Amino acid sequence: MSEDRSERSVEPRLTPSASGPPQFQPSVRRQARSTGAPIAVLILLAVLAAGVLLIEGVRHPAGLITAVPLTAAAMAVVLACYFWLDRWEPEPSRLLLLAFLWGASVAIVASLVLELASSEVLGRGLVLVVVGPAIEEAAKGAFLLVMLTGARRREFDGVVDGLVYSGFAAVGFAFVEDIGYVAQSFSQGTETGVATVVLRLVLAPFAHPLFTSMIGLGVGLAVSRPQQPARWRYPLIGYLAAVTLHALWNGSLTFGFAGYLLVYVLIMAPVFLAALLIARHHRRRERDVVRRQLPELVYYRLITPAEAGWLASITARRAWLRSVTARSGKAGALALRDFQAAATELAFLRDRVQRGVGPADAYDLHAELVQALRINRARAAQPLAEHARSAPPVRPVRPPSLSGR
Repeated sequence: MSEDRSERSVEPRLTPSASGPPQFQPSVRRQARSTGAPIAVLILLAVLAAGVLLIEGVRHPAGLITAVPLTAAAMAVVLACYFWLDRWEPEPSRLLLLAFLWGASVAIVASLVLELASSEVLGRGLVLVVVGPAIEEAAKGAFLLVMLTGARRREFDGVVDGLVYSGFAAVGFAFVEDIGYVAQSFSQGTETGVATVVLRLVLAPFAHPLFTSMIGLGVGLAVSRPQQPARWRYPLIGYLAAVTLHALWNGSLTFGFAGYLLVYVLIMAPVFLAALLIARHHRRRERDVVRRQLPELVYYRLITPAEAGWLASITARRAWLRSVTARSGKAGALALRDFQAAATELAFLRDRVQRGVGPADAYDLHAELVQALRINRARAAQPLAEHARSAPPVRPVRPPSLSGR
């Protein structure tokens, strides 16, 4: 028994106990991760600038009143798809909001200023087809560089995160841009307005997210392969793919509705389908990571076999939350949701470390997550106790330790 306890105590901040399982030493406090005040100020200023530019650019308030709810409804559908993609390890809501606001403000203002300046030199046609796509994709994709700095880097695990953050930034960009286009079109007549709504909000609300997702895919692959010396090529290829798709899309508009449909059917629809399949594949990989790590968490007594059973699928997690909400109210459900999130994030961290792609501060981060798991278990003690026996248990296995010994 003593040998078993010693072997299990190789986990960070776990020490043997003479009377029971290893006890966690709360030497590290898990704190909220700051998104960075300078970035927040930059976005605030850009939001104000984007609002002024939008109001100045739309001369007819009636068109603006019509455009806002229509565009919001279309973008809400796209965002719902990203929330579905992000269900296994949901990203912090503050960072998702930051990504959306970046696209709706910083990317919009930077693109508009640079495109107007370029038009004076290169002409409007060249900017529309070539320069504009390069500027806009760089402006939207820049948020992924922000995500790779400071404490935010901890939240960026791989391809799914790249797709989600790039998607939110692109939806923010499209939200403001589409409001402008739709509002102006209604000032030219109802038929023009309806046609614009159909083309931009019905047929192609996914256009900007699809373009920028190429960058997200590239950055996600680079983050997942830090041991490769030439990993920089993934973001570069992703950026070039995003610019190419965007340029083809803008170029199709110069050939009228026939050109639009041709590019839509032959290029955009197949690429969109391929992007969906890639996203689904990587989402399943996240599911497999969690299921693979659950027995290890049980082995190290971080969770119980019954808890692991409830964590093994999205369906089980939702059923657990619904049942807890009915019995313990919203407070119990919130505590349980935090417990699920801490367990999932811990599973992802352990997987990254075992694959050799963990962050430099993985040891301390692991300790923080273990403490968060223990704190959230204490908060969720009642709902966990009420449902512990009704879950299909996961049997523990003897996994390799986090330190690789």
